[in-house]
Amino acid sequence: MIYTVVMAGGKGTRFWPLSRAVRAKQFLKLIGNHTLIESTIKRMESFCKRDNIFVVSNERQKKHLNDLDSLMPKKNILKEPIGKNTLPCIGWAASEILKKDKDAIMVILPSDHHIKPKGEFIKTIKKAIQEVKKNNTLVTIGIKPSHAHTGYGYIETENNKESVSKVVAFKEKPSKKMAEKYIKNGNFYWNAGIFIWRADLILELIEKHHPKNAKLLKKLGKLKKTDKKGIEKCFNAFESISIDYGILEKESSRIRLVKSSFEWNDIGNWSALEGYLNQDKKKNSYKSNLIQINSKGNIAFSEKKLIACVDVENLVIVETEDAILVLPKESDQKIKDLYELLPSKYK
Repeated sequence: MIYTVVMAGGKGTRFWPLSRAVRAKQFLKLIGNHTLIESTIKRMESFCKRDNIFVVSNERQKKHLNDLDSLMPKKNILKEPIGKNTLPCIGWAASEILKKDKDAIMVILPSDHHIKPKGEFIKTIKKAIQEVKKNNTLVTIGIKPSHAHTGYGYIETENNKESVSKVVAFKEKPSKKMAEKYIKNGNFYWNAGIFIWRADLILELIEKHHPKNAKLLKKLGKLKKTDKKGIEKCFNAFESISIDYGILEKESSRIRLVKSSFEWNDIGNWSALEGYLNQDKKKNSYKSNLIQINSKGNIAFSEKKLIACVDVENLVIVETEDAILVLPKESDQKIKDLYELLPSKYK
């Protein structure tokens, strides 16, 4: 059976002030009429049964997690008391899934990506599932780069001709110059953070490389979901580590990359929304009431109030009930740094 694991524990700090700790960006309707996490779950329904969908998020977002009950069983929502990166997150989900199915295949994906068309996404995932069934490999989905983006990790492959390729190496977020070299080479793909593998295999590899975390996962698997103190004790003891660094970089010979045939955007910051919002003749992108004089290239987002611009260019302007953000588009990566300076009541 196929199981879906949606990772939804992120804070979405780069979407402040709209995104907050108790209502992070995956629970926002940034594009269209559905939240990002709702769109992610709906995307999986055509090949994954409702009862086989799991979400791993955090305790602080439980109010919004409860709103997902029309899409999936509440018992499949795993609430982390504290974030310890993706290896414990995926390991916990794998442990729970194996209680239902010892031969389970997991499709793991972030909750906040925008993907279209759905049919091409499904085709790519099915190809990855077949690779796992045939060779028991660890599969990652690669996105063909459209430009030299410095905000994504890259994956180097042996070739760019086959739809399924061996992975040579995982690369950290590069400099602009290095990203341009990757693009020119042709064998590099953006790391979408979408993985497919057998649940028992990933737990076997966690035990091999991280025995302490593996022991804690076994203990966690025996606890009831209502045992918050026990769960918190396990999470406090986990080593915080990503699945990429903790497992994939150590098992590169077992990894295969399936090349995507869909359009992908990880919606990482306000500038990433530019192509999905309404746009006027001056290329002002907006989800608000907007009026402007001699202003162009701005992004304006407000759920209630009018935004008026005069003689300004290339700004991000976001209004919420208790905060206003204004900054140049080119500085939107600095919102994460700004977030660290905020008083707790604004986080």
